[in-house]
Amino acid sequence: MKIIIASACLLSLLIFNAPANAQDDEFQKIAHDYIGQELQANPEEATELGDHRFDGELTDYSAEARAKGLATQKEFRDKLNAFDGSQLTGANNVDFRILKENIDYKIFQAEELKEPDWNPLIYMQSLANSCYLLVARDFATPEKRIASLRQRMEAIPRVIAQAKANLQHPPRVHTETAIEQTQGAIGLVREGLAPLLDRAPQMKKELAPLQEKTAAALEDYKKWLQTDLLPRSDGDFRLGAEKFRKKLRFALASDLSMEEIMKRALADLQQTQTAIYETAFPLYKKYFPGADDKTLADKHKVTAAVLDKLAEQHPDDATIVGYAQKVVAEATDFVKQHNLVTIPDVPLDVIPMPEFKRGVAIAYCDSPGPLEKNGKTFFAVAPTPKDWSKERKESFFRE
Repeated sequence: MKIIIASACLLSLLIFNAPANAQDDEFQKIAHDYIGQELQANPEEATELGDHRFDGELTDYSAEARAKGLATQKEFRDKLNAFDGSQLTGANNVDFRILKENIDYKIFQAEELKEPDWNPLIYMQSLANSCYLLVARDFATPEKRIASLRQRMEAIPRVIAQAKANLQHPPRVHTETAIEQTQGAIGLVREGLAPLLDRAPQMKKELAPLQEKTAAALEDYKKWLQTDLLPRSDGDFRLGAEKFRKKLRFALASDLSMEEIMKRALADLQQTQTAIYETAFPLYKKYFPGADDKTLADKHKVTAAVLDKLAEQHPDDATIVGYAQKVVAEATDFVKQHNLVTIPDVPLDVIPMPEFKRGVAIAYCDSPGPLEKNGKTFFAVAPTPKDWSKERKESFFRE
């Protein structure tokens, strides 16, 4: 997401900030060219941003395209390395450093991380999310969005073929999650497109054969994940210290070492545990009257007992979305009453998390891209997996 946010910021600056000198003008041209090629190479990200020029396209994960993409990143890095950023004025000076950092991260991803070779989850951006974006956001007429949807569905078999060619020995947990997400993608193609297709009945009828063909391709992909990739999914999901250290620097845009971050985290943990104990202490005396001084002094016992007591009241799969809606409304009202920050007028929809996005987080906020016409924000909450036992579901919601 970092490159998306930075690109959006740069794009807005390119639009609203007139160049102050020749150096600014030259840099803005480089930045404009870079953003243009980056969005074209990553059409799903362009759609998320609200740039709909590439809504009918999908990312090319072939070895040739990836090699070309890496060469392009290095070409732009050379241009920036030859550029005297100190001569830039105002926002351009900041943008220069942001863009350079993002290009270095892209090169690190391509040369060292190489996720398309070991992470089947990244392909879900093309196989499902690319279609979901066209349905969820009402940025154009149904007819125009369905036309883009058709083009993307026609390209899905290509992405599947590239995934099969690229993936070698992924971590088992990634493949297991990908299998579940692919089942969600099948459901999306068969049933989840209805909110858009129902608005153009004739096009819906015409698209039906392609829907079934696409669903069949995804079913074949799921079978391949289960029978071919899963048995050889013996990779380690850990990056290793060296790569983690590099990625951490890019992810945080900071030179803080992981040792220093750990030191600060442990200090914060101790402070937080003390604050939790102080909050739990009067509740413990309320729920467990007659406790002796030795028990009350046991911070872990007091905290755990109060948390267990509070966890007796919890939502379940049938109520979790409604509970989230209630909590969001209460939090919004509190912020407004105390005038803490300005609350946007655009709507916030609390929704069940689409199945093809589950398995990574229990909730997420899907804000509109900075260029998107439809300003609706989605707060998605995931129910527990259907194959979990009753005891496991209960444990999850208690926690």
